[in-house]
Parts: sequence; C-alpha cells; structure tokens
Amino acid sequence: MFLTSILHFLSLNIILVLQCIIFLILNVLDAHSTWLVLKPNNYHRERNPIARWVFRKLRIPRAIIIFKAVLMSFLGFYIGYWWKEALTINLGLLIGNVLFIIVVLHNYKVSRHYRKQREYLEASKAEGNL
Repeated sequence: MFLTSILHFLSLNIILVLQCIIFLILNVLDAHSTWLVLKPNNYHRERNPIARWVFRKLRIPRAIIIFKAVLMSFLGFYIGYWWKEALTINLGLLIGNVLFIIVVLHNYKVSRHYRKQREYLEASKAEGNL
C-alpha cells in the first residue's frame, strides 16, 4: 500500500515539473558556488576533469554558464522526449537532486574555507606578519 502510494506520487507530472524546477535551482546554485570556489583562476580546484578542461578553455564565469546551459539543454531534450515516463524520470531526478544538494552544500563550505584563508592571509600581510 505504502509503496504503491509512493509510486503513484512519483508518477505524477506535477511532481516531475517540481523536480525539474528544483534541479534548475540547484544548477544555478552549483554554478554560483563553483564560481566562488574557482575565481579568479583556480581551475585546479575543480574535481570534474571535463568541466575543468572546459573552464580553462573558455575561462570562468562564461565557461560555467556555457557548461551548465549545454548540460541543461541535453536534460531538457531528454525529459521532453520521455515526458510520459514520469516515474522513471522522477526517480532519477530525486536521486540527482539529493546528490546535487550535497554537492552544492559542499561547494559553499569549500568556498567559505577559501574565503577565510584569503582573509587571514590578507590580514597577516597588512600586519606585516608575512
């Protein structure tokens, strides 16, 4: 009964729309947090080798926008073509959204670390300790 209810819920197209909106928001947050970690040109911090290569070639922030736009376009075509398979897409997006939340939170944590490190170094230089 419970499993049937969950499967029915995940088969609804409105849930698919909501999941797509959440995924889009998470991609915007990922782009922002990635930019915070990589700016101005710390490409070595990017763990995805394909993204790192694209970012080096096209330079950030433009590269982040292009990279995200291409990925989101492919996903949009896929969802548009398989729209009637809402259960399958919802399951994939649910897993993807949970993982993306973890990635975005981690990116902001790393960004805070680098910001504090940079502020410490700047303060040390101002005091003449470095």
